Parts: sequence; structure tokens; C-alpha cells
Amino acid sequence: MMEREEFCEQVRMQEVSMYRYALGVLRNTADAEDAVGEAVLRAYEHLGQLKDVTCFRAWVMSILVNVTRTMMKKKGRVELPGDMELYEKGGQQEGKELWYLVMELSREFRDVVILYYYDGFRVKEIARMLKVSEGTVKSRLNRAREKLKRMWEGMC
Repeated sequence: MMEREEFCEQVRMQEVSMYRYALGVLRNTADAEDAVGEAVLRAYEHLGQLKDVTCFRAWVMSILVNVTRTMMKKKGRVELPGDMELYEKGGQQEGKELWYLVMELSREFRDVVILYYYDGFRVKEIARMLKVSEGTVKSRLNRAREKLKRMWEGMC
């Protein structure tokens, strides 16, 4: 079983990815912070259920996915925060514009894009996290890319 210090170190390594995902889904800094905190608390409480320490990243993100789903059901949608650029991947203007386009996607597409492109999860891992088939993840990624391409071309 993972020791407390190792758990804290693993969480520190995932905190940016966790926050980026939560912010992408919840679109509110306070809610994103709450979701990450709740996910970390749940992960620590259920640490005994983690069989393979090498799977910590996917395991804790699965918990976060469930926490954000619950929060979305309770609160509904909120507006995009102004400080989003603090948690974007990259610092170039194109990256910022692309991030805002990703935020305009519907939740099903936004989830897979953030997990795949921004956080580097494999299709198989995303399928487990979201409790959908790998084919569904691939289809959503493909449709999201098409939507993003059309949105990007519409900006130019």
C-alpha cells in the first residue's frame, strides 16, 4: 500500500492536470478547486483500493471525473473564468485561442480532448475513466477534431 508521503507526492505531480480538467469541465475556478480537493480526499480515503501504484494517475483522474459529474448535476453550467490562461498548456497566443475553442465544445467532446491532448491519457484509460467504450472515445476525439477545425477556420 502507498504511504502518506508517496500519496502526497503523487498528488503534487497530478495537481495541474487535475485542475485543468476540473476547470475545463466546471468552468469556474472555485468549483474546480473544490472538485480537486474532493477528489484528493476521496482518493486518500480509498487508497486501500488502489492495487497498482503505477496506475495512480488514471485512478485519481477517474475519481475526479466522477466528482465533476456530480457537481455538474447539482449546479449546472457556469461561465468561463477570466483567469483560464493560468492553466492552459503552453503560453502562445494560438494555444490560448485553441483552449477557448476547446471550452466551447460540448462536455462529451471537451472531456476527451482535455484528457487526451492536454493530459496525455491513452484512449483505453479515458474509456475506463468515462465508463464508455474505446470506440466511443475515438469517435468523440474524431468529431471534436472536426469541430475544432471548423471553429478554427471560422476565426481566420
